[in-house]
Amino acid sequence: MMTDKAVWVLAPTDSDWTRCLASSVCRMQLFPESAALQKRLIQGGQPPDALVLLADVASNCRGAQSTRAVWPDLIMVAWHGQPVGPEQAALLACGVDYVLRPDDPHTLLVSVLLALDYRRARFGPDVQPRPFAQLSQAGADLHIGPWRLMDQGWSLGYEGAGALHLTVSERALLLCLFEAPGHVASHADLIAAVLQVWQPRQRARIRDPRCRSIISRLRLRACDAGMPAPPVESLRDFGYAWAL
Repeated sequence: MMTDKAVWVLAPTDSDWTRCLASSVCRMQLFPESAALQKRLIQGGQPPDALVLLADVASNCRGAQSTRAVWPDLIMVAWHGQPVGPEQAALLACGVDYVLRPDDPHTLLVSVLLALDYRRARFGPDVQPRPFAQLSQAGADLHIGPWRLMDQGWSLGYEGAGALHLTVSERALLLCLFEAPGHVASHADLIAAVLQVWQPRQRARIRDPRCRSIISRLRLRACDAGMPAPPVESLRDFGYAWAL
């Protein structure tokens, strides 16, 4: 049982997960949207014993990264709706301690929280990964494994395989992915990033703003340049992720 444990939950709707958690007699506080959780984080104060993320993968990544920045030692568990894929790596990279899969029994959530709580009490908090750097500083490079964005985001490099100069659309899309929490971005965010960089270019018109077309051309150009295909993977009905 989680008697008297304070657990925050990011959950847009009620579910078997939240009902199971509520039955564990913990002190549960629900946040129906990311903005409510962000507002509570800004207020500071006493941290909860754990955070459970039951929203979409992008909201979970943002919530995990923001929370980890405020409370580095907090226990965090997240759920995502696919059994495999880049979402798991994205969530873990943002500092989530455990990722629940869609076929896991709902009682597993309480068991995981108890196990993580025991491990923290017995062995102390684990060293958490640093949040991803932002490309807000002039001349800063962003790294994801062997990949990096250089020259203010105009070049995509791969360790030992040179670099590829990016088009306006490719640069906008990759900057959005590299800077997103967990490197996961929605279709809307990616398209908005591409259209934004083309807006000042009144005499130029973007040929095809669709993410799929931009990514397909980028993969072909990277392979022609002797580089591996950039590991941008589609997330069904949501957007794209840079597979870690």
